[in-house]
Amino acid sequence: MTGGYVQVAVPVPVDGLFTYRLPDGVDAAPGCRVQVPFGPRRLVGLIVAGPDPEPPPALGGRAARAVTQVIDATPVVDGQALRLAGWISDYYMAPPGECYGLLLPPRLANTAPHEVGVPRARIEERVRLLPAPGPAAAERLGPRMEAALAWLDAAPGAPTVDEVRAATGIGRDVLRRLVDRGLVAVESRAVHRDPFEALEAPPDTAPALTAAQSAAVATVRGALGGYRGFLLHGVTGSGKTEVYLAIIEAALAQGKGALVLVPEIALTPQLVARFRSRLGECIAVQHSGLDPEARHEQWRRVAAGELPVVIGARSALFAPVQNLGLIVVDEEHEASFKQDTSPRYHARDLALVRGNLEGAPVVLGSATPSAESWANVERGKLERISLSARVMDRPMPVVEVVDLRSAAYADPERLFSTVLLDVVRQTIAAREQVILFLNRRGFASFLLCQECGAKLDCTACSVTYTWHRHRGRLVCHLCDESRPRPAVCPECRRDGLIEVGFGTEQVEARLAELIPDARIARMDRDTTRGRALERLLARFRGGEVDVLIGTQMVAKGHDFPNVTLVGVLLAELGLGFPDFRASERTFQLMTQIAGRAGRADKPGRVLVQTYLPEQYAIRHAVHHDTLAFLAEELPLRVARRFPPATHLALFRLSGKDPAHVGQGATALARALTSAALPYQGRVRVMPAQPAPIERVKHRWRFQVLVNADHRGALHQVLTDTRAEWGEGRLAPGVTVGLDIDPLTFL
Repeated sequence: MTGGYVQVAVPVPVDGLFTYRLPDGVDAAPGCRVQVPFGPRRLVGLIVAGPDPEPPPALGGRAARAVTQVIDATPVVDGQALRLAGWISDYYMAPPGECYGLLLPPRLANTAPHEVGVPRARIEERVRLLPAPGPAAAERLGPRMEAALAWLDAAPGAPTVDEVRAATGIGRDVLRRLVDRGLVAVESRAVHRDPFEALEAPPDTAPALTAAQSAAVATVRGALGGYRGFLLHGVTGSGKTEVYLAIIEAALAQGKGALVLVPEIALTPQLVARFRSRLGECIAVQHSGLDPEARHEQWRRVAAGELPVVIGARSALFAPVQNLGLIVVDEEHEASFKQDTSPRYHARDLALVRGNLEGAPVVLGSATPSAESWANVERGKLERISLSARVMDRPMPVVEVVDLRSAAYADPERLFSTVLLDVVRQTIAAREQVILFLNRRGFASFLLCQECGAKLDCTACSVTYTWHRHRGRLVCHLCDESRPRPAVCPECRRDGLIEVGFGTEQVEARLAELIPDARIARMDRDTTRGRALERLLARFRGGEVDVLIGTQMVAKGHDFPNVTLVGVLLAELGLGFPDFRASERTFQLMTQIAGRAGRADKPGRVLVQTYLPEQYAIRHAVHHDTLAFLAEELPLRVARRFPPATHLALFRLSGKDPAHVGQGATALARALTSAALPYQGRVRVMPAQPAPIERVKHRWRFQVLVNADHRGALHQVLTDTRAEWGEGRLAPGVTVGLDIDPLTFL
């Protein structure tokens, strides 16, 4: 029909859809973008429902504003994707405009209407050698021209202009003179953008699978064509990626597409290279780190069915894969699958929802499954597939504990035990590689005045500055504010500042002093900005680095065949966080980082330095024993009434006036408590309290936690109080954010 009323999701943080009127003679369907007036602005929204001939009762007789422009003649988003976005809005109680906006790449969801068209084509210029006009022309050529022609004559095919210039050193002016003389032609053509065109991915054939891998592939392959959820629990080095490749090949053979989610953008190049070697050029990449034009173009090619396999981080979940047949979530336990801004979705959980909506099996893979996924196995919501041994019967690395309470130290800063340093030296002498892990960056944790006891605190946040000696700056790890190191204490004006604590930068400096000949590199947020991470990983994989020192980035799925030693400098570093998942995360990190050792023919060894060798997370990680850890952890969650035994919602309130924020949090807690009374203790509202980090970026922060035995009851209490927390009425200048199933509490 033409004309009528449509429901539009507008990209604003406001609850609800908005009704607009299609002008007479204008047609549009759900999934089409439209330009609409919104207050004094014109925004690009997405039609979610309609058109209907009559206005909805909610208008109450008011006139609906007219759609300014229908941008798409046909829907750019299909019905399944619209249902997924609607589910996100309902479950996470997030504004629909933010949820439906997830379905579109930035170039299509842009609020500036003139910027939402098709991506600009990438133009590639290639140089083709023309038949020589005769010796007379050649005699008049200069030496640079002659050298360029000789190189072109020997070059296969038609190289690009950039390749010619790089190989011969000529500039565009020389190339232009060759064109003018009729010796070469420069031809322009539109080509597809390839985010990883420089990636080396020679063709590869599938290895023979182990019996366990074959059984896993057969199980998932038998589920293609319908929804089933699987937890692929495989120890580190057990060949989970080969299982993924085999079942993706099976899906492609049936004319279906596949979606592969990885926890970090850093892992994408490594996985893309491996997948391209096996599957060819049918792979798209989708993540927020891509150039917007490349991301837009890849999105359109996926939507057109040209690229049936999509690999990417969290946001790749919304890629418009045609005839979706399989979803894989690698390292499903990783917290980075949780979005930290609205809408605060968890990509692992939404993968299961999307698979259910589209009738596709979902495989969650991990060596250290999350407590939530394990509980879903026990509840029958997921089917467990086990890979309990490494491929080719390679042994798990031997893990040894170094008890720092009694160990001898090799340095005055007490970073390295003598046993760890000796083994590092031996490993380097054997021309093998080492990973040293410490989940804290910087040189020193903070500066302290030993004269007056003052610490140097960030002016915007309630944390201390971290000293980064290489940069010569004190840096706040929350807001990135930095300042030079003062010569004297700002409080007492005396020369008493000392460095307290240590991070990866200090470990790097001390190791260089202790082993001067070692080639050392550091992998943390300070050294991996932009393309630096890819270059660093390539250097390490190529054997140019002996010791790689890093934060948790080094633990995430990397495969370095020559790494035979992993050293953990302080295993219990994360146990002090105010988070009921602290033990689980410590176990996962220790197990994952240990799994980087001995992944090829050479056996691996792991040394774990700790003051708490008896702590159960560390004890079970030493034995690579996930089942034993979960058997001890899950009963504690039940006893303490924490997930996965219960369900949480966390309200975060912030503002510039701490009094207003505290008043708003108290009023919210009071409203939630009142709404929870009918549930007689099955929904519990914790008193409003300051966040563990009270101030970030000049805003004071409070929290209200709601804990419920049943998800339905939790959702009802939140719905009943939505008028209080959803419209910003709690206190002047106070913003409220709701996090369903929170993963962090700082």
